[in-house]
Amino acid sequence: MQITGINEDMRDRSIEVWDLSLRLFHWLLAAAFCVAWWSEGRDLRLHMIAGSIIAGLLLYRFIWGFCGDHYARFASFWPSRALVVAHLRGLLRLRPGHYIGHNPVGSLMIFALLSSLLLIALTGMALSGLQMGVGLFATLDTGFATELLIQDLHRWCLNVLLALVGIHLAGVVAESLLQRHNLIAAMITGKKKIKEVNP
Repeated sequence: MQITGINEDMRDRSIEVWDLSLRLFHWLLAAAFCVAWWSEGRDLRLHMIAGSIIAGLLLYRFIWGFCGDHYARFASFWPSRALVVAHLRGLLRLRPGHYIGHNPVGSLMIFALLSSLLLIALTGMALSGLQMGVGLFATLDTGFATELLIQDLHRWCLNVLLALVGIHLAGVVAESLLQRHNLIAAMITGKKKIKEVNP
């Protein structure tokens, strides 16, 4: 939802946008990813535990994206080409539109991050099944070439995800400065400042 017509006769008002479960999902996912990233090549057991937590969190987010609170639902921030282009033009002019939930570019980033994480989780589970005979893909039986392909896909998706995380963090900082509200704090408290007309 975009807020338009912002002028000097408006004042800030804090409203709750991100519910507690969504905030917990966000920070647990970030923590689990950091553990999985650090433990890769160091502690396989910890790596698999963190990967399983990521998979479970993604399943929760998929469900919550259809039956959660308004701003948690995918339909509330589904990006369109026109909205993305308009927002990018606003960013180039350093005057982006104000949104209560995710802005259109942020929405694209959310879907890209979730998709990358899903591919990493699936390829990781496939490797667990192929190499150790555990997990959902324990009965998977493919050739060595396919296993190498899945390994490469797992690594390639991780590299893409790391790039996306960097862009995401830069976007959060830029948006916080341009919009003059702390998006990191908003993901901790659940509250964002919006502009409303003074009575």
